[in-house]
Amino acid sequence: MIIIGHPWIDYTPFYFIKKSEDIAQTPSGSTLIFAFGEVHLPLAKQCRDNDLPYALICDTARDVLFAQALGCSYIVCDKSIAEAAQKFADGYLFDAKILLYSSVESDLEWAGEREIDGILFEEGIDYGSC
Repeated sequence: MIIIGHPWIDYTPFYFIKKSEDIAQTPSGSTLIFAFGEVHLPLAKQCRDNDLPYALICDTARDVLFAQALGCSYIVCDKSIAEAAQKFADGYLFDAKILLYSSVESDLEWAGEREIDGILFEEGIDYGSC
């Protein structure tokens, strides 16, 4: 299981971005993270076309399917869709990993019981100046 943002496990934070110009403010080799949405499609395509690892925050199962098609490395979701997202990922052999977004350690067990690929604790995201 992937664990990002827990103080016991070394990790490199994901860098939250809102626009293309924010990419220049992140360290080289960073994993970028932003919300899935039509407004961010150019940003997703820029990341994909430039081989920049990125994560998409998805709110619906439909978003999860589009996120995979857009070539992201990680699909971040909450408990409401994490199980469905993992089922899609397993059934369709997604390249992207499913990460449960959480602020509480007890969700680690919840994710493990459901065989979610990993967990992204809120501390694992660097919001910088956003």
